[in-house]
Amino acid sequence: MSLWRRDRAPAADGEVAFLGFEGAPSDTAVFPWREERGASTVDEPVPTTTVLAVRPWGTEVGLLVARVTLGVTAVLGGARTLFDLPRGHGDGTAHTQALLGGLGFAPPAELATALGWAQLVAGLLVALGMFASFAASALLAVALVAVVVTIPTAWASGTVGPAEAPLFGLALAAVVVFAGPGRISGDADRPWYRAQTPVGTTCAVIGVGTALTVLLAMRA
Repeated sequence: MSLWRRDRAPAADGEVAFLGFEGAPSDTAVFPWREERGASTVDEPVPTTTVLAVRPWGTEVGLLVARVTLGVTAVLGGARTLFDLPRGHGDGTAHTQALLGGLGFAPPAELATALGWAQLVAGLLVALGMFASFAASALLAVALVAVVVTIPTAWASGTVGPAEAPLFGLALAAVVVFAGPGRISGDADRPWYRAQTPVGTTCAVIGVGTALTVLLAMRA
């Protein structure tokens, strides 16, 4: 690409001058970087690097699967805690209260209700991909608390059985928090979607902070 204007105008003495410059384009006094190399004055090509602007669609599908799995699992957990749905599962509000009380959390009734609504609302938002990283931070906090309180039981029994489900939820929540919901979501092309790194970091801090608050302030 030429670096000078092609517009020409006659100078006062009848010579041709380039507008905006004195001297011809090959004049090294005006264009010191244009040193003649043999008989050629062609600019050397500038090396370029191709940058992938978007993630492959396979990655987007993987994020969709992880996000929907996390959201649906959380919605089912919230529905069981609040409404004992689906029926016959035996994991209703009374069961959740007894479980929280047995683990040393107080007050168990209020915490069971808060847990159920957090799972239900955050799970629905995550499944739909709307404010997904923010909603997943709530599920990250729930899963982190569950992992911490089940580690002693898992350690004592020598198995990972008690901690399997919380670890699974923690991993999926971390994916949605840090990687975002993906392009196949309600958040696609939103301002917070285009700033996933600071948004994900902030949501992770919120989730971890919430979990620590619950563990330190609401557990005996």
